[in-house]
Amino acid sequence: MLSTSKVCGAKFSGGNHIFVTRRGAFKKSQLQLPMNCPSNPRELAFKRNYRCAHLCLIIVFVFCVNADAFNPKANTRLAPILTSKTKPLHLSPNGHQVKESLTNVGLSTSTYYDTPTVTNNAMRKLRSFVSERAPGVALAAALGQLSVVISKTSFGAHVSPLLWATIFGMVYGNTFHKGESKQLVASGIKFSKGRLLRLGIILYGFKITLQQIAGIGFAGLATDVFIVASTLALGINLGQRVFGLDETTSTLIGSGAAICGCSAVLATQPVVGGESHEVSAAVGTVVLGGTLSMFLYPFLFKWVPFLAASPKLMGIFTGSTIHEIAGVVAAGKAMGGDVAVTAVVTKLARVLLLAPALTTLSWIRNRKCIREAKAAGVDIQASTCKLVLPWFAFGFVAISALNSVISLPTALVKLASKTSAFSLVCAMAALGVESDLVEIKRLGSKPILLAGCLWAWLTVGGLGAARLFMGV
Repeated sequence: MLSTSKVCGAKFSGGNHIFVTRRGAFKKSQLQLPMNCPSNPRELAFKRNYRCAHLCLIIVFVFCVNADAFNPKANTRLAPILTSKTKPLHLSPNGHQVKESLTNVGLSTSTYYDTPTVTNNAMRKLRSFVSERAPGVALAAALGQLSVVISKTSFGAHVSPLLWATIFGMVYGNTFHKGESKQLVASGIKFSKGRLLRLGIILYGFKITLQQIAGIGFAGLATDVFIVASTLALGINLGQRVFGLDETTSTLIGSGAAICGCSAVLATQPVVGGESHEVSAAVGTVVLGGTLSMFLYPFLFKWVPFLAASPKLMGIFTGSTIHEIAGVVAAGKAMGGDVAVTAVVTKLARVLLLAPALTTLSWIRNRKCIREAKAAGVDIQASTCKLVLPWFAFGFVAISALNSVISLPTALVKLASKTSAFSLVCAMAALGVESDLVEIKRLGSKPILLAGCLWAWLTVGGLGAARLFMGV
């Protein structure tokens, strides 16, 4: 008898060294295992290198925090002589007597002694920088890792890790984030929701290439541009004029629905100066709408004749209207390979519009501020009006362009993608920590109503736009 075992869905016959798969029988040397297969040597090597990189970062972190422990001369100082009078000292270098006239040295308490030190100033600043932010970053990373773990279980698989991070952050922030503990993690929380957020957005560019964007053609690109512009404008105006929300909250909810869900909300926050509770409320509404679309679209594909007859139309409609990339992938797989490929590429093109959308938002807000300052008779130079350039969004586009013209190693792209995802989760956890439930309750049901209107627009208006540009 031949012993058999399964390797990533393939049955391996140990005696003949033959893999039996759904595509047929292959010799062991002929079978190409997928990259996400645990038995693939490339996957094992990547995981090993990823763990080594984490270990190196931990070692560097420990060294920066405890640099003096590795440098015994760092704290070497000449101890002062406690005396209230000037008294002579008789120095005998190397045990040899010298003339007293050359060795009488006057010291007093009014004379400060020199302190020789070999601690590098740059290292001291780096150690101070790291030690101040380490507790808060560690807290955000712990909450983020917990969110990732929960999202991989059967219980939490249908919810984005970003939402789990928000929930865990809010639970911690409204329970334990008080007094001395709040002061201890303040710098790190600020760093996580600022710098880590920007890092995550920049590295997000490794997921996109311009060749992918060109693959969907004019219909996909035109639908994306129309949906992003119309949904963002509708969200801002509808939120302020109909539901009475402030401009910041309306913009955050509108950007999440228009571009790329939670990631867009996080990227918009620095541009519009949103508060943590406003970001948390916007993320919650975005996840709600995206989850609903993820389950609705496969039903529409099955029961609406003109959608079932055109996988490309369904793919463009799905990619241009579902909020999160994860939702697009899940819905696309449920409708077949052709729909999934078109939907994901359309969604990536929509994500690439993040940079121009944020730049336009910043310019519009700046012009509005200048007009208000002139109307109030305030000197423009003395006012607080300034154009906030989302440099991280330009970094995102630059990385995408680099990824398009240079064939980067697969391991590097995968590492950058993982780092981007985890950085965004940590940033969301940090924002959740600083979210006040009282302030969120004060917003009431208005954010949900606005998100519901935008979801209806995406479903109806997105389908009409996709049909219009495809000529169906």
